Amino acid sequence: MLKLGFIGFGRRVASLWRRYFEPTKLCTVKAIADPALDELKEKWGEALTDCTWYTTAEEMLEKEQLDGVFIGTRCNLHTKYALLVAKYNIPLFLEKPVAISEEELAQLETILPIMNEKTVVSFPLRLTQYVQTVKDIVDRGLLGKVAQVQAYNNVNYARVYYHAWYRDDSITGGLFLQKATHDLDYINYLLGLDKPKTICAMEGKAVFKGDKPAGVKCVDCPEYLTCTESPYHLAMYDPKYAKDDYMCCFATDTGNQDNATVMMQYEDGTNVVYTQNFITRKTAGKRGARLIGYKGTVEFDFVTQTVTYIDHLSDRVDHIKIESQSSHGGGDLRLAENFIAVMKGTDVSHSPLAEGILSARMCLAARKSAQTKTFVELD
Repeated sequence: MLKLGFIGFGRRVASLWRRYFEPTKLCTVKAIADPALDELKEKWGEALTDCTWYTTAEEMLEKEQLDGVFIGTRCNLHTKYALLVAKYNIPLFLEKPVAISEEELAQLETILPIMNEKTVVSFPLRLTQYVQTVKDIVDRGLLGKVAQVQAYNNVNYARVYYHAWYRDDSITGGLFLQKATHDLDYINYLLGLDKPKTICAMEGKAVFKGDKPAGVKCVDCPEYLTCTESPYHLAMYDPKYAKDDYMCCFATDTGNQDNATVMMQYEDGTNVVYTQNFITRKTAGKRGARLIGYKGTVEFDFVTQTVTYIDHLSDRVDHIKIESQSSHGGGDLRLAENFIAVMKGTDVSHSPLAEGILSARMCLAARKSAQTKTFVELD
């Protein structure tokens, strides 16, 4: 039985445990370190009867003999605890982004020699059947040389980035690191190229801005009954939005861009454009990419669950429907399978630490470019 330790047992890692690790009967939650112990014990105590609870990760790692560790803290703590786990040389499941600053990236690079292949970064999109199908088409040469990638993420569930703690970019690093890190990673993976040499980006804040007082909660706002972003209005359509702690997303302290564009060029001349926005709603939400070569074009969309290959040199058009019932298009299941294999010593990471570092560095370059209105070179 593989003994797992968790540094932070938030919604994401708890969901992964319950859905993909517990059913295998190969793993057990041996220890959890989290400052919110009383709340977690009340929620999970009866289900995790063999678990030992700790208030600090340091104590947990010193006392327990673990086969693998999950880091499920908020983003500004990912690097700190990855460095701590590396001291014990334990296989690591690391949530994205792996870092939110250049200083943290430099620290992570020091542990690459021992942790790269035993760290599974939470990049499920690269492991989905959609991306794997496109990867096969690219690697078989059906597109010829890929000259351009057009990628997009029209996020239709983005309210949390403006109403809740995610609006604080000192914790998250901003929405390039929150969202684009996934998309830039799968683009790197599909192209199979070294890092881009040049990045430029622009970001905008067209909707989620305003002059409401900083710190005001929706329930305390005089427009609570009329604002289309208030929990009162939103809960009529979805009960999950019936929250008393939502902050006003039209206040002076509402952080985060609500739309952005990134352009990149690789050493061989391949150009990439990626756009993301957080104002799309309902069925307007889409996420995917189009890869264009001389021989053909392939495009895919995670929402419609389709891959389309167009042969430029014949009349052939292939429409591939992929019906995944697993979260993140099957990517989370494959991450779990891979991490179990890494812990057992039968495989190496399919989303290694070096890829997490590269994606974060690209996101930081995009953030810098948008803030300084300059091109950024990746040395």
